Amino acid sequence: MCSHQYTLELERTIFNWYYGSDDAVPEPVYNAVVNGLRHDMQVTIPTETSKAVQRMTVGQFGHVMDNEKDHAWVPLFTSQKEMDRGEPSPSVNQSLKGFVESVSQQPDCRGCVINPWGQKLFLPKTLLEMLLGYQPKSHITYVKGSVVDMHVGAIVNAANRRLLGGGGVDGAIHRAAGPKLLDACRALGGCNTGEARITGAYQIAHTDYIIHTVGPVYRGRAEDADLLAACYANSLDLALEHGCSSIAFPGISTGVYGYPVEEAAKVSLSATARWIDSHPDIVMNVYFCCFKDYEMDAYRALEKP
Repeated sequence: MCSHQYTLELERTIFNWYYGSDDAVPEPVYNAVVNGLRHDMQVTIPTETSKAVQRMTVGQFGHVMDNEKDHAWVPLFTSQKEMDRGEPSPSVNQSLKGFVESVSQQPDCRGCVINPWGQKLFLPKTLLEMLLGYQPKSHITYVKGSVVDMHVGAIVNAANRRLLGGGGVDGAIHRAAGPKLLDACRALGGCNTGEARITGAYQIAHTDYIIHTVGPVYRGRAEDADLLAACYANSLDLALEHGCSSIAFPGISTGVYGYPVEEAAKVSLSATARWIDSHPDIVMNVYFCCFKDYEMDAYRALEKP
């Protein structure tokens, strides 16, 4: 993965964190920050703090900016493009690791704020110091929303065997990606139940790939769970093969294919956890997108003792 990809992944995880619920866990963001620290990710540092940045008050971590000390929080941007979204300012480029190390040596500095114009991320100095020694690990996150909106390496499409579009999430993805997706799917020649295929994302700019997998029509057989589990494992294999470090799943087979949501949640979570356990050296941020409240409820029920 090139340096640009670490920047992109951090921007994506920040977006997904805000897109998720108010109690979204920060581990995917930690993973992206640490990967940037370890792989010479470059950031843009303004040399003059604009008044707009000085007016920042609260970040999602709940830390308040000290308005009496303009430089209590040091702003940084993941790219020049992000910086150019707001007020112009002179700037310099620096490695993220070098920036964090310099911040930790400034006694009056409380931390940094990343991309302060929009979806800003406040990281207090104590957390930055912790991240220098943090060990990234794969993480599963439940998100209330649609895979079409997720900023990830790959989104997963719950497709039919012909791969020619349909209703539900399949139709939504084809509409968002545009007609070239249908042309690409025709060239694949279909897909068997439990298997997965991959295409580009075309007009969906915030993801790199679409992974198409065909879930089972629910009949109450043991084979149903095996095929559904294979959808998740094979999709994760394709994501890894194509260099993705994040992936977003919809509820596979839970629509017109009739798989009970509670059972599908158990299968998807177990299959993904097994895949993560079998790839201990891989860091994959996995998002389960719950379009309906009852889908989210099914996953949260599995967390209860």
